[in-house]
Amino acid sequence: MKYLSQNSELTLREGLKEYTASHKFLNENDGHDDVSQWFRNHDVTHVIFGTRPFSLRGESLNDIWTLLGSNMKFKEYLQFFKTTGVSYKTVMKGYKKHYGSMFMVYLMMFAYIPDMLLTIYRSFKMSKEWDWHSHEEYFDMSLKDLRKEFNIQVFRS
Repeated sequence: MKYLSQNSELTLREGLKEYTASHKFLNENDGHDDVSQWFRNHDVTHVIFGTRPFSLRGESLNDIWTLLGSNMKFKEYLQFFKTTGVSYKTVMKGYKKHYGSMFMVYLMMFAYIPDMLLTIYRSFKMSKEWDWHSHEEYFDMSLKDLRKEFNIQVFRS
């Protein structure tokens, strides 16, 4: 996916379209209601931070970056689960199914600690916070330029 490249010439809008198209089970999340807006904002963070969705590593890195590199506060992060109906237990069961046991899920999380620490460092190196709530003004800017403006360094996949 092109949006994962540090120097992607895709606009944020195009990156979001590529992200959505690559995961056919996703809704368009056009912001028509609260749930759709929450998911859309979350999807946008995957695009701007260049993280892969639906993987333990990608979601972990994206959550850290969202909490430390955007104006989303922890209380709002918890509200995300309440508003969207996403259950932490359900998410963890999905990872358990993928990895075979909760022990393996936690072992993999442990293995990702270096990447998580690097994400914390990179979030503090950002030149300004990403506006999780209102980022419409950035939709027609290239990801390359946005990442330069915010000093976002994506991970190699």
